[in-house]
Order: sequence, then structure tokens, then C-alpha cells
Amino acid sequence: MASDVVKQLKQVPLFAELSRDELKAVAELVERAQYGAGSEICRQGQLGLTAYIVESGELRVLHVDPQGVQQKVARLGPGDYFGETSLLLGEPRDATVEAVQDVTLLYLNKYEFDRLLSQRPAMLKSLQMRSDVARKRFAKHYRWQEKDEVVVISTHRHDAILYRNLVFPVFVLAMVLVSSAVWYQRSQSTLPLIVGGLLSLMPILFIGYLVWDHQDDIYIVTNKRVVLREQVPLGRQTRVEAPLRTVQDIQESQEGLWAQVWNYGDLIIETAGERAHVAFRAVPDPEGVRDAIFEQIRRVQAGVRAEERAAIRDALERHFGIQAEGEEAAGPPSAPKKARSRLVLPRWVTLPFRGLGYLLPSLWQEQGDTITWRKHWIALPKFIALPSLLILVTTTIAVFLVWQIPASLGGVLVSYVVVSIFLFPWWLWQFDDWRNDIYQVTATRIIDVERLPFYLREDRREASLGVIQNISLEIPGFLGRLLNYGSVAIETAGAGPFTFDYVKDPRRVQAEIFRRVEAFQRRQRLEAAERHRNELLDWFSVYDQVRSDTLHPPSASPTIQASSMP
Repeated sequence: MASDVVKQLKQVPLFAELSRDELKAVAELVERAQYGAGSEICRQGQLGLTAYIVESGELRVLHVDPQGVQQKVARLGPGDYFGETSLLLGEPRDATVEAVQDVTLLYLNKYEFDRLLSQRPAMLKSLQMRSDVARKRFAKHYRWQEKDEVVVISTHRHDAILYRNLVFPVFVLAMVLVSSAVWYQRSQSTLPLIVGGLLSLMPILFIGYLVWDHQDDIYIVTNKRVVLREQVPLGRQTRVEAPLRTVQDIQESQEGLWAQVWNYGDLIIETAGERAHVAFRAVPDPEGVRDAIFEQIRRVQAGVRAEERAAIRDALERHFGIQAEGEEAAGPPSAPKKARSRLVLPRWVTLPFRGLGYLLPSLWQEQGDTITWRKHWIALPKFIALPSLLILVTTTIAVFLVWQIPASLGGVLVSYVVVSIFLFPWWLWQFDDWRNDIYQVTATRIIDVERLPFYLREDRREASLGVIQNISLEIPGFLGRLLNYGSVAIETAGAGPFTFDYVKDPRRVQAEIFRRVEAFQRRQRLEAAERHRNELLDWFSVYDQVRSDTLHPPSASPTIQASSMP
């Protein structure tokens, strides 16, 4: 079997340039499966983890468009293969593949293939990937990406903008160098070289700053969202992102001859948020980027419609007792989680730690499906600075008086206690005011809570995750990046913006909110589809009953006619 599999792999364009030894290594991972006529091999919209080679039989490829119309797009026979994108990227399927007749398939699992590539990294360069797959495979990976999220485009502002910005500092540098050279030719001393080197240092540093700043501004399109990251070198960083489902329109503009010649322009990605949209400024090939965004939106919409159609089909098959065959080849099972035993301590032992926990609250706390964030410690001085300063001054004066005038100990202590009766509660009030401002995200909502100390009053704002449009973060300068704090702004449709100020690790906060929003939207779609399917099944049940009554009408009851009495 191994030699036959090697021959078939050699016919697949993806593996055509692999060596004999590499083909054998891949062949060891290949499995064979058989499916009956009518079986569903893979389904549009589901996460793809497998590539297939048709060994025998015939398959048909079906695609559901964003309007929900299903079309037959291809037929596959012996020697054909499909699933390259799933094998190399793990993206959701773009089409449903069904068996027209009994088929035998060879399949290769992504997890095992990735393990082989990690053991043989040189093999990756020999794979003959499609250009679009290669671009995604070798795209830069970002920490905030989801497991099934793939970068489609990652680009900077057009280099023409950089060249334009470099004209002045390069001109200044050239003038300094030329002047220094002329001065050196006339004087034949080292002074012109020293002066020229010092004067050229500033334009060189400015040129380096412009290049660095140009590279730090990134525009990203994934199969789930659009992202704008802007960063000042060693300074402020912002990241704005919008899920593809929230994009309503994209405005494209190219202003001036320079933009037309170099083919760059602005893309304003509009959502229902009240404040800012996502703006891609001076992006190369704006029409291509716009088309790529719309293509990903269409893919998302088509995947949702395909899932809805497949779910309706499954419900009808269950309703009518039709057994569906075939399923996606699964990856390796995950290792079972080990149960961890918890040590329960007596209440009197934990009481001191609870007091410590009040003074040192967790800035990130997860309980069940609720995550609570508090303001970073960097925000605490703004609350307690004045009472802390007064306590320090009062304590210093009291110690100084006792040290200089020992006889005044009693009066100083009484005065210090009287003052402390006001200062320490004030300090505690301010500390509690900082501690009680919390931000939360649950499985369904985002919450912004501002409480007065000791729960005297609470202002609470909530919004459904379903109305979130944009999520942006801002890290305020070098100190913010050093201490890892910033603000996360959440734009909503109708509920107004939410701002989570001074949160720790704002990148993680933004990623967590985005993940919760995506999960919530998926649950909403599944619940709506389930309601729709139940309604359809009710219609079919009534239809079956009406049809049965029509074909088999109930027999008429005999009529007894009373005879006339003699």
C-alpha cells in the first residue's frame, strides 16, 4: 500500500516536488476511508482539518452563496484532491463535498502533518502551495489571533508615503555632508569632519524614526476581523478592530496624482459604532484590499447560511428517520484533564489573608463565566495621593516634635490621634473608591460598574455582546508599555461607548472581549436556527397529518334510521 500511496501523492500538485524520502514520510500518515453513495465527506462552514485524495468513485462539490442558494460547482473523480486550505491553514470549509457513488478516499490529518513539518522544516519549502494559501501560511502570526483565525492581508502604509516624508531629512543630511566635504577640502583639518558628523546625527536619527514609525503602523485583514494597529516608536500604541459581521460599508478614496501613480489610497471601514470607524490610510492597492475584505465577509455569510441549511437537513433526516453517513476525519483526542484536589483551610486561618486580599485585590479575576477587571495600580496614586501626603506630613511632624521635645509626647499623641481620625478614614475612602470601580464581561454582556465607597451608591451600565461593533485599545506611551496598562474602548450600536480605563494587559482584555463576542454571536445564530428548524418541523408534522387525513379519511359512522312504529 505504501508504494501505491507514494505514487498517488506524487500526482498531487502540492506534493509534486517532494523527495522520495519525504513522500514516504507523508505516506505513513495517510489513511484510507470508504464512504457510501450520498455520504457527506465534509460540510461548508465547518472547521477543516483534513485533505483528501480520491482513489475511486465520484464526488460532487456544493457551495452555498451568501443568499442561501446552493450550487453544484464541481465533480471530483479518481486522482483529484481537495482540502489543501484545511490541511495547511485549518480554515473553515468553503464547500460541501458529497459522494455521488461509493468512494474510497485517502486522507491526511492536519495535526499529524504539522507534526511532520515541525520535524522536517525543509519540507515546507518544497510544498507547491497555491499562491493564496502560501500568502496566508507565511503571514506573520499575532498573539491576539484565535486558533482558527488566519491572516489574509498584513500591510503597511504605501512606501511612497515614506519616500515623501524622507525627502526633507535626506535633503538636510545631503546638505550637511556636502558642506562638510567642501569645508574639509578647503581647510584640510579634522574639524569639518567632526562638525559634519555631529550635525548629520540629527537628520539620521529623524530618518530612522520615520522608517520605524512607518513599519509600526499595520493594517490587518483576517477571516474574522479587520485590525488597525498604530504605534509611536517607544510611545503610545493603539489598536482598533471590528468583526467582519459588523462591517456595513467601505469607502475608498484616492486623492491626488501621486496616489494615482503609486496606487494607494484610504479605506474607511464603516460600522454601526457611534464614534470612530476603522480607517486604513494610504494603503497599497486599496481596491484589492477592499475586495479582499468583502470576499471574507461573503465567506463568513456563506458559511453561516451553509450551516443553517445543513442543520435543517439534519433535523429533517432525524424527523423522517433518514440515517446520514460520513463525517469529518477527527484530529487526535485531547489529553484528559486531571482533577486537581483543593486544600480547604479553616476560616480562622484564611481570615488574615482575606484582609490582605482587600488591600491587594486581583486586577484580573475569573469566576465561572464572568471576568472582572480592576484599574491598574498606576491609577491608585490619583485617588490616594492627597490623603497619603497629609498622613506622611502629619506623621513626620509628630515624630519630629517628640524627638525634639520629649515632654510634649502626650499632647502630640493626642493631636496625632485626633488628626488621624479624619485622615485614615479619608485614605480608606479613596482606596475603596479605586477598588470598587470594576469592569466585567460575562457570556452575554459587558458591564461597567462605578461604586461609591462602602456601597453607598452604584452606577451600573450594561450592554449585550451582540451590539458590540468596534473594540480598540490605547497604551499611553512608554510607561504604559513598560507597566502593561492602558484603556480599552468598546463601541456599541445604540448603547453608547464603554471605556475600560487603566486595565492591566489591555491586549489580553481586547482579545478576551472579542472571543466572547464571537462565541455569543455563534450561540445566537445556533439558537435562532434551532427555533427556525423547530418551526419547520411543526409545519411538516401538520403537513403529514393533513396528508394522512386526506389519503385515509376516517370512515363514516353508521346512521341508524328509526322505523316508524306500528
